[in-house]
Amino acid sequence: MKEAVLITYMGAPSKTEEIKPFLYRLFADRDLINFGVPPFLQKPLAYLIATFRTPKVKPQYEAIGGGSPLVANSLEQAELIEKETGLKTFVGMLYSEPLLEKTARKITENGFNRIYHVTLYPQFSYGTVGACIRDVERLLKGKIEVKHVRSWTLNPNYIQWIRELLKGELSSLNPEETAVLFSAHSLPKYFVKEKKDPYPKEVESTVKEVMKAFPQFSYRISYQSKVGPIEWLEPSTEEELHRIKERGFKNVVVFPISFVSEHIETLYELDIEYGQVAKDLRLNYKRVKLDHRHPFLIRAISGEIDKLRKE
Repeated sequence: MKEAVLITYMGAPSKTEEIKPFLYRLFADRDLINFGVPPFLQKPLAYLIATFRTPKVKPQYEAIGGGSPLVANSLEQAELIEKETGLKTFVGMLYSEPLLEKTARKITENGFNRIYHVTLYPQFSYGTVGACIRDVERLLKGKIEVKHVRSWTLNPNYIQWIRELLKGELSSLNPEETAVLFSAHSLPKYFVKEKKDPYPKEVESTVKEVMKAFPQFSYRISYQSKVGPIEWLEPSTEEELHRIKERGFKNVVVFPISFVSEHIETLYELDIEYGQVAKDLRLNYKRVKLDHRHPFLIRAISGEIDKLRKE
């Protein structure tokens, strides 16, 4: 039996020339974002939105170095997971290079019989993990045996990774003056209303488990990164920053709870946009940096693969 690991994620533009193709693929995915138009209009509308948004978001990518580090970070994680598991580890992205379609061809061409598939989304959502599983099944079903990790939201090593990173920021702060804000990537509300998406509950379960180690600190959960005209999960991260200030806290420590490496949502949205909001509110704002190479995180993902191998 020739086995391998497949890591998937939505992806990100690594350079500014990739922004428009990335946005088009993203908005063209009707399972992820349904604009409420007839199916035949989804792709033309996606093209218009991508064309309109590209010049708006390009300065954001330029502000963080000309592109997102997400893909490079994911490839580094794959190398470490390969060492940890002893299995060849592939990376495939849904909306950017290295595209999953190309990665799937490499897997089949190299004669693998079984794939252990894990996403870099700890919390399950039909829009993220579900989309990755959908495309892996579409590309590999009937060709190779595939086993999927659906969620690793309470993996002990994942929880410990978050705690270790948080500890570094909280250790010098007064709990009575400090709030911890867990900022998760938002999700269209209709996923929860119509599909009964478990994502918000999984985010909550992760946060509750993490905060058992810090009972003296107050905490909140917020949502960021909404796009388009549809309704998204609330409260927003900006709204929660205002509430934290209103409640008399002097310090806020922000942890990007649904992310496992740095990219545009952390480096620009949290550090620059919300950092400015906090500054205007005169809050002492600390954003926890995500160590994507940390042994606890690599063990968490590798441990999920080991579980599949033992099934």
